[in-house]
Amino acid sequence: GRLRAGDFIECDGIQGKVESINYQSTQIITIDGSVIAFQNATLFSKNFKNLTRNHGYVMVKIPVGVAYGANIEHVRKLLLDAIQTLPMKNAAGKNIMDSKQKVSILFNDFGESSVDLFVVCWVLVEEKAAFIAKVKELIYITLNKNNIEIPFPQRDIYIRHILLEYYS
Repeated sequence: GRLRAGDFIECDGIQGKVESINYQSTQIITIDGSVIAFQNATLFSKNFKNLTRNHGYVMVKIPVGVAYGANIEHVRKLLLDAIQTLPMKNAAGKNIMDSKQKVSILFNDFGESSVDLFVVCWVLVEEKAAFIAKVKELIYITLNKNNIEIPFPQRDIYIRHILLEYYS
């Protein structure tokens, strides 16, 4: 009763869709297309996540870094507006993002090179990988189009001049 064919699960760091369950094993197809069989005695004795049992959506946190001095409210508005342009339904007609949960842009931290934000939303489990890729590309395009700097780690190197006389 805890698991049925079609459910998306995670066990031992492996995520996939349950293809079949028989008396001895449960077979899943991972996101990369691999087929893995778990012995039922092993699977059901572990703590595994059934990602679709309750509602089929999973929370996604996508990190974004912007330069210090950027107007965070402006960045938040630009990203929220951009995300609203994404397709809302998948090929099966299901909402890709949970309509009961709103997309949020949260301030995360003062990073070494950037102000760190998170784009947080609830996404259909089976659409997670493709959705994250689309959102990351959209973030990149939106920030560049609006001349908002995406910083990267930089280091200053100071070279001291040492007198050669000392070594002669």
